[in-house]
Amino acid sequence: MGNIFQFAWEVKLIESIQSLIKAAPFLKTVFSFFTMLGESTPIVLIIMFVYLCINKKIGIKIAINSLVAMGVVSMVKNVFKRIRPYSVNESIECYKTVEKGYDIHDMSKQGFSFPSGHSAISSSVFQSVYLERKDKVTLIVGILIVFAICLSRIALGVHYPTDVLVGMFIGFTTPVILDKLDLLLNKKVYYLAIILFSSIGIFYCKSNDYYSVLGLLLGFCSGDLFEEKYVQFENTHNIIKMILRIAGAAVIFLGISSLLKMPFSTETLEAHNLFAYLYRVFRYAISSFTVIGLYPILIKKNIFKLKD
Repeated sequence: MGNIFQFAWEVKLIESIQSLIKAAPFLKTVFSFFTMLGESTPIVLIIMFVYLCINKKIGIKIAINSLVAMGVVSMVKNVFKRIRPYSVNESIECYKTVEKGYDIHDMSKQGFSFPSGHSAISSSVFQSVYLERKDKVTLIVGILIVFAICLSRIALGVHYPTDVLVGMFIGFTTPVILDKLDLLLNKKVYYLAIILFSSIGIFYCKSNDYYSVLGLLLGFCSGDLFEEKYVQFENTHNIIKMILRIAGAAVIFLGISSLLKMPFSTETLEAHNLFAYLYRVFRYAISSFTVIGLYPILIKKNIFKLKD
């Protein structure tokens, strides 16, 4: 299932990098570490830290930019359906699977290759922060981290260089385009526009990650509008408050998501049909709306009775 297309130089480049790993096995750990930095959990923690503790407006902007970029990646993946390089070339090793416990050649579980989601989301986060700060430190550190994450995807055998390049392009350009669109439209119209655009994939996407992203986008947009109108919590510089706020957000999100899974079996939730897709959107939308829109009510009430 899927399509095969590659350039000879891409395969040679992956083989060359992996020959270094074979010569110095510790490099596998190094590349795995940088790949981990581009995964959903660290990225979500960064976004929640900025939103709940540092600057909620910038936090929402980073989240929206990254979710739209990931939505574009998922929609493109479902068009090209490029099989990962290790499944096509016996000379390329798969050093890190997307989904553990499943056949590495099962693209329904491991996902398609083109473009790279890690490259897109890391580039989007960096670009979003840089557009706000525009300082040399952010520029240098951001470029180095993004480069390391992107290189790790090639080194671990899960992406072609062209996957990474296109992923970076999507990640870097999405915040720029959305910033310009944000200036032209009021917030409600802006959110409606990006949700409608991101919903195009409903007509053809058959991967769970697309529907997860769409649900998160709906939750973040609606949650931000709700918080802005009815809550208006304040950020904090208190370290203990920061830790408690992020921990509370994680518990609430995971708790609601798990609770909403309970009425159905794993087979029903993971089935590739309309109900499973739409319920996934609903589950992620409710979970993220609660964290972005409702959870700040508890924060504003200062339930832990801590002073800044």
